Amino acid sequence: MFLAAPDGCLVVDERGVIRDANPKAVALFGWSEEELVGQSVDVLVPEALRSRHGAHRAEFAQKPRDRPMGVGLDLRGRRKDGTTFPVEISLSPWGTEEEGLRVICAVRDVTDHRRLRNFSEGALRATEEERQRIARELHDDTAQRLATLILRVRRLANEDDATVRSALLEEVRAEIVEAAEEVKRISRGLRPPELEEVGLALALQAHVRLLRERAGFTVDAELEDVDPHLGMTAKLALYRIVQEALSNTRRHAGSGQATLRLTAADGCVVAEVADSGLGFDPVATLERDGGLGLIGMRERATMVGGRVVVDSAPGRGTVVRVLIPITNLGTNDG
Repeated sequence: MFLAAPDGCLVVDERGVIRDANPKAVALFGWSEEELVGQSVDVLVPEALRSRHGAHRAEFAQKPRDRPMGVGLDLRGRRKDGTTFPVEISLSPWGTEEEGLRVICAVRDVTDHRRLRNFSEGALRATEEERQRIARELHDDTAQRLATLILRVRRLANEDDATVRSALLEEVRAEIVEAAEEVKRISRGLRPPELEEVGLALALQAHVRLLRERAGFTVDAELEDVDPHLGMTAKLALYRIVQEALSNTRRHAGSGQATLRLTAADGCVVAEVADSGLGFDPVATLERDGGLGLIGMRERATMVGGRVVVDSAPGRGTVVRVLIPITNLGTNDG
């Protein structure tokens, strides 16, 4: 069981020295078994957390019993290369008077769990913020326009002068047109009608045009018609991923422009957003703040059987590539 355990397992003595390690622990921390055995378990703890870890270990040694370690704390493990990752740890004491105390430490990498939890929390926050934004727009703009229309119609009903009545009718007509356009804009943000009306390529082209007109952000787009390969669910997922990638580029790249390509080749539909801006470290971003945007894009791609590949580094720009295999396409869902 020790060797085949799905979690990393270490046997640590009462002095905190590693006596044994299973293959999962070796893979988890990046040390060989020979390198781990004989070292202090503190080598697997980030330096900033070692004093706190030592206090927990001393407390456990006084009253050893099966229990999780550091419940409610942000525990992290340290790999051989110095990178860290979030962990959950459970401790099980055993041993004899001759051998002294031994503790089996089960270590679980909860990186994916933490990311999904952060993504879920972020998604809930984003949903609530979007609802509040729509409510504000409906209240501050659309509702005000309708209130103005009610007043104009009342005035119109009591107006006997034909010339004035004609002018009022024109004002009412103009207000109705503006209100209708505002409702269309709000609904387009929820689900772009172009996806069903004219297809993914033209819907993305319309989004690119809005970015240029409203934000001054230029996107050079090369878009093929890939609709014959995509169901509606896949088209919507791909649209949202590209939308998020372009939004991230506009806000963070510092270049003022990007390129967007959409094509079907080699058994996949591929969308690519590239820029020559500041770039970033994707791994560090995920570790530092959860990288909700990256996780969201990957989750959307996974839902339709695809994947997202991010190629970036500080100082050399970013390429976000979305690939959806053709074996998962061709249905007219939605």
